[in-house]
Amino acid sequence: MLNSPKMRNRSLDRPVIFWTCVFFSLFAVAVRSPRTAKALEHNGSTAVAAQHTWYIRQDGGDRKQCTGMVDSPYSGHGNSQPCAFKHPYYLFTNDTYNNKGWIISGGDTVIFRGGPYRMGYKGPNPHDMWGSCPGDPFGCSMPPIPSGTASQPTRFLGEHYSSCQQKTQLFGGYGLGVILPLQGSKNVDVECLDLTDHGQCSRVGSSQPASEVCSSTYPLSDYAGNAIETSETTANVLLKNLNIHGFTSRGIIGAIGGLLTVDHVRIAFNGGAGWDFDNGSGTASASDAALHASYLTVEWNGCNEEYPLAHSVPAFSCLDQDNGGYGDGVGTPDTPLNFSCDHCTFRYNTQDGLDLLHVNAGKISVTNSTAYGNMGQQWKFGPVGRLVFQNNTTIHNCRRLSAPFSVAPQNYNRYLSLFCRAAGDGVAMSVTDQGTYTLQNNSYAGYGATSYDIVCSGHCASASIVFENNLNVGYEDPKNQELPAVFYAEKALWLTLFRGTSHNIFYNMRTCPKGWTESCVNPGIVNLPKWTGEASLDAIDFHLMKGSPARKSGASIPEISTDHDGQQRPANSAYDVGAFQFHP
Repeated sequence: MLNSPKMRNRSLDRPVIFWTCVFFSLFAVAVRSPRTAKALEHNGSTAVAAQHTWYIRQDGGDRKQCTGMVDSPYSGHGNSQPCAFKHPYYLFTNDTYNNKGWIISGGDTVIFRGGPYRMGYKGPNPHDMWGSCPGDPFGCSMPPIPSGTASQPTRFLGEHYSSCQQKTQLFGGYGLGVILPLQGSKNVDVECLDLTDHGQCSRVGSSQPASEVCSSTYPLSDYAGNAIETSETTANVLLKNLNIHGFTSRGIIGAIGGLLTVDHVRIAFNGGAGWDFDNGSGTASASDAALHASYLTVEWNGCNEEYPLAHSVPAFSCLDQDNGGYGDGVGTPDTPLNFSCDHCTFRYNTQDGLDLLHVNAGKISVTNSTAYGNMGQQWKFGPVGRLVFQNNTTIHNCRRLSAPFSVAPQNYNRYLSLFCRAAGDGVAMSVTDQGTYTLQNNSYAGYGATSYDIVCSGHCASASIVFENNLNVGYEDPKNQELPAVFYAEKALWLTLFRGTSHNIFYNMRTCPKGWTESCVNPGIVNLPKWTGEASLDAIDFHLMKGSPARKSGASIPEISTDHDGQQRPANSAYDVGAFQFHP
C-alpha cells in the first residue's frame, strides 16, 4: 500500500538570537545613494536593461576603494579605482550599519574569480557582523538576485563558466540561512559554482549527541542552512554546472512560479533533504510551474557531510524519519508541477529518491534516468494528467544503507533504522480519471513487498495505463525471504492495468502475470548477481547478452527512438525489452 501522508520535518531551521544595539537603533541612519534605491526596484519583473559586468576577486578592494567593474586587483592606493571587489557582499553593502541594496542592475553579469568566498558572518561572535545584517547571522545573505529580462538575464558566473572544468566556491557559515536567495527573481542564470559550508554538525535529527549538533547561539558553529531558496514567483531561472552539498537543511528549497532549467547539477549530503519544493509552510507552486532537468544527480541527502572531506563518500552521519530526520532526494507539498528529468540519478537518500507523489496537476516525464539504494521508494508519482516513464533503470535495494560502504566512514549509518519504509514498495503511483500513465522499456530489479504500487485518486474509470517492454527481476527479501509481487493495484484499476500490459519479461517474481505477449524467463543480462548481501546488487548490469530472450521480443514504439545509452533502436521492427537495446 502507499504510505499515508508522511510526517515531514519542513522547518527552515532558522533560530532567532535577540541582540540589542541600542546606540545604533536610536542614532544610526541607513543612507542609500539614488543608484542603490533605484536598484532595489529591480527584483520585480520590470528590470531595467543594463550591460555592466562586475568582478569579484580576492585581491580586489572594498566598495570605497574599487568600482567593481574592472577585472584588476586593487593597487593599494586611492579610492574609486578601476578594480574588482574583494567579496561578493560589496555588490550590495558598503559595510555601514543596515546598508543593504544592490548596486548592480537586472541584466548585469557578475563573475567570481578565485575563491573560496565566505558568505554570512565573518566569525562566530556578535561583533563579526557585516554592516548589512547587524545582529542577524541567519539572515546575513544577499538580497534576492535582481531580475533580468528574457533576452538579457542577470548572470552569476564562476570564472570558468564557459567550460566549467573548475567551479568557484561560495561557502556559507556561522548560521547563514541561504547563500543565493532567488525569491521572486526572474530571468537569472547561475552557473559554475560550488555551494557548500565548512562544517559537519547537524541541525536535523534527534538521536545524535550534543557534540554533533550545531550551536545556534554565540559562539556559532560554522554551518549554513540552504544553498538556494526560491518562491512561488521565481521563474525563468537557469541553474547550470552547480555542485550543491553539505548544508544542514536543504540544497534547494521553496516553491517555483514558472520555468526552472537545470543542467548538470549535483545536490548531495544535505542534512534535511536534497530539493524540497516545500518552504516549510506548504506553499504551492504556480499552476504553470515547470522544472526541466537534465543530468541532475541527487544523492546521499539526509546525511551530514564530513568536513574536511576525508572519504570518497563523505557521510559523517545519516538520519531518517525514525530519528528526527527527513531525507527525500526530491520532495514536494501538495502542488501542481510540470516536471521532466532526462539522464538523472537519485540514489542513497535516507527516504525516497524522487518523490512527486504529492504533485496533483501537471505532467511528469522521466527518461533515461536511474534510481537505487534509497531507503524508501525509488520513484513516486502523483495523480497528474500525464506520466511518461521510459528507458529508466531501477534497483530497489532499500536496505542498502544498512550495510557498509568501503569508501564511507565506518559508522556513517549509526542513526538509520527505517529501511524500506511504506511497505517496501519500489515504484509508487497514484492515478486519476482520464490521466495517461505510460511505463515503457524500463529495467527493474530488487526486493520488497511490491514492485509497482498503483492506487486510484478519486475516480479512475477512464484512466489509461500502459506497461510495455519492461524487464523485471526479483530477489528474495533478505528480511522475510519472500519474492516481490509485480503489482499491487486497487480493484478498480485491475482491468485497466491488464488491458495495457504487454511485451514484458518477468523473472523470479512472486507470480507471473498472464498474457500472450508476456514471458517469465531469465532475461539474459550481462550481470545478474547472486545474492550475497546488500552490496550484491551494486554490480548488476542490465545490458543484454547476445542470446538474451529480451532481444527483439518487444513492441516497436516509434517515439522511443534511442535507448538509455543513446543508442538507436531499430526503425519499424521489434524492440529489445528493457532500457538497453543490444549492440554487438
